[in-house]
Amino acid sequence: MTSQTAPASAATLSGMSATALQIKAYNTKLRTESVLFDVFEKLASAVDYSEKGAIVPDAIFLKLEKTVTGAHSITMGLLMSLKGEGTYGTGTLIGNEETLRLRHLTVYYNLIRKAVATDGYGPNANDVAAYDLYGQVQPLISEWFRELRGRRIREASLLTVAGELTEAPVSLGHKFNSNIFIPNTDLGGMPVYDTQALTEATGAPYPDNNPLADDSGDHISDICSTLKTATNSWANPEYTRLTIEALLALSFHCSQNLKLDPMMFEGKATLIFAIPSTQMIKLLNPTLSTDDNIGTIWKNVSALTKIENMIPGSYCRVRNLLLVEDDRYATVTISGDGATPSWVITPGFMQPGNEDGRNNSPYDADSNLVFDVGCVYGKGGMIEWVVNALKFATEAYDYELVKGKGAYMCAGIQLALYNVDEAESDQHATAINRGTCIVLMARPDLVTVQ
Repeated sequence: MTSQTAPASAATLSGMSATALQIKAYNTKLRTESVLFDVFEKLASAVDYSEKGAIVPDAIFLKLEKTVTGAHSITMGLLMSLKGEGTYGTGTLIGNEETLRLRHLTVYYNLIRKAVATDGYGPNANDVAAYDLYGQVQPLISEWFRELRGRRIREASLLTVAGELTEAPVSLGHKFNSNIFIPNTDLGGMPVYDTQALTEATGAPYPDNNPLADDSGDHISDICSTLKTATNSWANPEYTRLTIEALLALSFHCSQNLKLDPMMFEGKATLIFAIPSTQMIKLLNPTLSTDDNIGTIWKNVSALTKIENMIPGSYCRVRNLLLVEDDRYATVTISGDGATPSWVITPGFMQPGNEDGRNNSPYDADSNLVFDVGCVYGKGGMIEWVVNALKFATEAYDYELVKGKGAYMCAGIQLALYNVDEAESDQHATAINRGTCIVLMARPDLVTVQ
């Protein structure tokens, strides 16, 4: 008897020799590009507008939510503390009363927009139909606005107002923060704020005319000449990097000289110091001398409170400074020699979508005078006014061959600069900065940092 065997069945199309029927499978779940973390996402609070004044909350950001029609700005009053002596003994109170004082803060907003277009029909649309690109646009735009907010915060921290407030119809000018701290500089020798010299001599504000330049003798020139002195005529950039001594001096300067308003974290008066990650790497290195860094202390001791630990990127305290690492820090680049025409400072910022507009090249005394920008934030140091929240809209044109999706909002971010006793049309003329201090540090070469 002859045995017979049934043929094996084909498990695949290729096993059937039906290669023409094979199809390519698509993974329709797209990954989104990773971006740098932003420490400012949780550092905010709200304050209600009141004509009678408002109490500044224990947070960096004031937020105005009130919608105002018929105006691009609003002036709000903040009640100042009582000061000076009282009346003792048998002295009378009549005639010795203190008059209440208000600080006035003028806040602005402008339109911010972003849109994306995709093919809605035809071969190009069919090629990517499996990915549902149109459906991915809204979360991408939302992420873009979050990243843009971080850039706007850093831009306003350094240049007083965010970019949206430099455009029509608001048309404010970029001006450097009046409070500047430079390590290796006597506290009485920090750059002097000159209100008349902060308008760019070249006409258009950054970024339309990128460098910020002024004539000799003004605030910008004072910043540059102070940096030159602190670095030993640019030869020793390490003199302007953070050390324990510099941190202690910064703490004293912000509290005693600048009188920044601290926040209270579980009974501790606190100023938040956003430190560029390049500087933090050196500062936390436990293998370096303890005279130059806090690495050993940080490695052995963790003394943050529960609330402080909730702040993303927080590491440790140095007196009243809570050190927080900032991955998306700004940079400034110095050029010129102080002679005619003038010094020039070119800011650089991390833009949305990993578009890096910063100067990331190593410091070079001859060709690249680059400094990382940190910032100390006190209570109510900045204000964010959202008049109209983010809104999405769709667009179709060319008989729907092209589809678009966009979003827009009306908002503004700026330093909280207070005018005393009068509402001032020019917020920079008599403004008092009690909320922020910029710290300029020469960019380290991370290859040789150890």
